[in-house]
Amino acid sequence: MSLKHSSASVLVVEFLRALLAPHTYSPHKNIETLFGFLWGLPIPVFAFAIHMYATGSPCTIQACVEIVRDNPLYLIFVAHPFLFAVIFGALGTMRAQRDFQIDALIADLEQHCEQLFSANEKLTVVDRLKSEFLANVTHELKSPLVTALGYSDRILSEKLGPITDRQRNALDVSKRNLIRLRNLIEEILDFSRLEAGVGKFNFEQTNLKDLIEAAGSDLLLKARDRNITIHSDIPDVPAWVSGDKMKLTQAIENLLDNAIKFSPEGKSIHLSVKSENDYWHLRIEDSGAGIPPDQLALLFQRFSQADGSTSRPYSGMGLGLVIVKKIVEAHGGEVWLESQPGAGTTAHIRIRQLSNNALETKETAHVTSAIG
Repeated sequence: MSLKHSSASVLVVEFLRALLAPHTYSPHKNIETLFGFLWGLPIPVFAFAIHMYATGSPCTIQACVEIVRDNPLYLIFVAHPFLFAVIFGALGTMRAQRDFQIDALIADLEQHCEQLFSANEKLTVVDRLKSEFLANVTHELKSPLVTALGYSDRILSEKLGPITDRQRNALDVSKRNLIRLRNLIEEILDFSRLEAGVGKFNFEQTNLKDLIEAAGSDLLLKARDRNITIHSDIPDVPAWVSGDKMKLTQAIENLLDNAIKFSPEGKSIHLSVKSENDYWHLRIEDSGAGIPPDQLALLFQRFSQADGSTSRPYSGMGLGLVIVKKIVEAHGGEVWLESQPGAGTTAHIRIRQLSNNALETKETAHVTSAIG
């Protein structure tokens, strides 16, 4: 109720201000003023016509003057065209003022949109330069790191002379941290290349089954160290897709590595592949603590983790799932997570199957090349 009273009072104030505006009384600038006068004109015309018809007076201006002189109340009818002219003129002034305000707001909005568009373009350039900078920096960091790892291996293998057990333990710790640093740098490098749009994909006929087995083999030792068993349900038939073998293997390894990392020791991981509506559907299900539903979507954003605190028990830059998402989407697929706290997490990848026609074309091309 108070809102209605407030709106009514605002309209009254605007109307009173419009009555004081010269625009209200100018028929040349305000067509509503003339319209109001014409709208009210029939009232005195019909009033005088009826009076003249009833009294038998002639229809002349002189007769109208005499009627007003004898009956001053007829001034009310005479005033109607002017009253309507003022009312309609005031409403026209209010409309003109509103139109002016709307035009000013639109112009201001367009200006802000242009500023935002310009700022967005600048941010896009800065973001691209940032990604290129990260790619260059991580590439430069990788070179001395490879050298340090190489010398660590030579020292541990005693190719540079004998070492004590105490020195070996210290070198093992150093090597583990160097490998961890190398993995972080490679993760940033992969992300930077994909983000900058310079990551190249070599699409070819690929058996998804082979990539899954290769990823499992690479991470088998890590799983054994944590006494984690990997159960697989993979079809016997080839799971053909058009994809980049290295990039897809990297995406699968990232998801499987997460499953191993977040599963408690002694638990198991279930890995399965099924054919669903012309797609291969890969599922990696772990037995970890799970993730709250409101944090699932955030995990596919840059530098986001379910536990972002500095005291979190797991290392990482929060780029693994972002890289997986970019790789899978580059293959025309989709990736998502399903999880509930205390019930583990399931990672899903769906990639379109390679059609039989495409397979036959590739096989024919391969045979022709071999004959040539």
